[in-house]
Amino acid sequence: MLIIRAAPYCLKGELETEWLQAAGLGSLAAPFQAGLEVTEAQLGEAVRPLPREQAAAVRRRVRRLNRTVRRRRAATRAKKPDIRDVFRDLENSSGSEPRSRSATPDSLDSLPSGGSGSPPTEWADAATPPDFVDSYPAGTHAPVARTPSAPARRARPAPPALPALSPPRHDLFKPNELHWADIATNTEGIELLGYQRYGTVQGPRIGKERINGSILKDNDPFIKHTPVARTKSAASAQQPLSFEHKFNLDRQMLDHDEEWPEPNSDVDIESLNESQLKKLQQLLWLELTALFDKYSLPFHKRKAPKKKRKEEGSVFGVSLETLLRKDMLVWEETWSSVPAAVRALAAALRERTRDEGLLRVPGNKHKIESLCQLMEREWYSDRAHVEAALRRATGHDLAAVFKRLLRALPQPPLTQELMRLFYHTYALSGGTQGRALSLLVQLLPAEQRATLREVLRLVREIVAHSHTNKMSEHNVAMIIAPALFPPSLLIKASDSLETQLATAANSCHVTEALMRWCDQLWMVPASLLAASQRKPHQHRRNNHT
Repeated sequence: MLIIRAAPYCLKGELETEWLQAAGLGSLAAPFQAGLEVTEAQLGEAVRPLPREQAAAVRRRVRRLNRTVRRRRAATRAKKPDIRDVFRDLENSSGSEPRSRSATPDSLDSLPSGGSGSPPTEWADAATPPDFVDSYPAGTHAPVARTPSAPARRARPAPPALPALSPPRHDLFKPNELHWADIATNTEGIELLGYQRYGTVQGPRIGKERINGSILKDNDPFIKHTPVARTKSAASAQQPLSFEHKFNLDRQMLDHDEEWPEPNSDVDIESLNESQLKKLQQLLWLELTALFDKYSLPFHKRKAPKKKRKEEGSVFGVSLETLLRKDMLVWEETWSSVPAAVRALAAALRERTRDEGLLRVPGNKHKIESLCQLMEREWYSDRAHVEAALRRATGHDLAAVFKRLLRALPQPPLTQELMRLFYHTYALSGGTQGRALSLLVQLLPAEQRATLREVLRLVREIVAHSHTNKMSEHNVAMIIAPALFPPSLLIKASDSLETQLATAANSCHVTEALMRWCDQLWMVPASLLAASQRKPHQHRRNNHT
């Protein structure tokens, strides 16, 4: 039992430890790993150079670690003795004596009957206590049946007749007359002072409904409380359950608007070198955590899958890292972090941005399969031939191939670790949402960040010709959202239809925000860039002699 109860504490501790290590504060996680609490002096020294909101986020997680350590200690002190420790002395003291069939002290083998099953002879003349059945007068109960192997009971003199007792009958628990309002009643020696119903009660349908074998009447008090159990509002019950209704309903949210982007934030993250990015990642992580804590958003970074999926294809179903590695080996291309296959499809689609219904109208299934097989078979052997075939293809066929390539990626462009954090930004709006998305985008790996930028630039160009292709920002976002937020990673099989629609609508919200803030998402906040370039403060020690 102790192991089962300690598992959640261990899991919480691991999550906080990983967060501190990602934020560059591994020194605060070391005491927890050693089973100790983080002292106030250690915590104050670590958060001293941080801004107030970031320091508050660190303090909250350190407090959780300390609480976990205290709970572990309390669970260790309150450990109950094991049942095996109680009888260990009995087993050790038995020596060479043969063990009985039962290990308990009250075993029947110790009776003087020798295990024959009948009572010993010295009990035969002892006064036998009267049976419970004999305390009732004759005729008031049915005779007790005895098995053939049971010993015959000796005849005893009949006890004096007792007055007939008829226990009072109460209709309180009569099943056929049970009503929901009859929870309790006044009986002998019991006075009902009151009762209260807890939780949500789901009322029955009006009419002759049966609940627990009881037929509810028209004037039953339970019927009067039926409206309290409604789980939906009257307005939502009248509206049809559809994606568009849920999308428009979720637009009615609180406006958490902040000033963003920061002034003088004109440095693109792609222009920073590796050492600058490494220092900046920790500050971005702290800033994002403080923002999520400020607006009470769930902050759970999903762990990367330990077992990588086997990549059997050449182009489709292959990770971005593998595609870039192949590009470098075959063509020695190192100037771009976007795979060449993605760039080729995006360039061909840019020439078709005026086609009506682009991304929405399905293409020719046979031609789409032919293009996919051609890319899979000859992309790395005859690239020029494949690019010529892409230029000849129609816009709708190219769009289908492009969507298939994105959705077949083992790792989505937003990564499995950060995708849920991207998703939870749907609760924000305005500049606050843009700021959160910018921090998340800059935390992405280089290849995912560059591929996302290429996709967003393409869809922005398609929306720019919406007067010709009839593809608005909302229409394009609905089509691109499943590639950024795969439903298999967000929606469970047990989720209701309403939950699935809400998830799809929220994903569409975030995709629209990514498209809207496409030009500003890659700019590093000036305050964080200055903090990353600042040298660590050296604390002097006062040596008193």
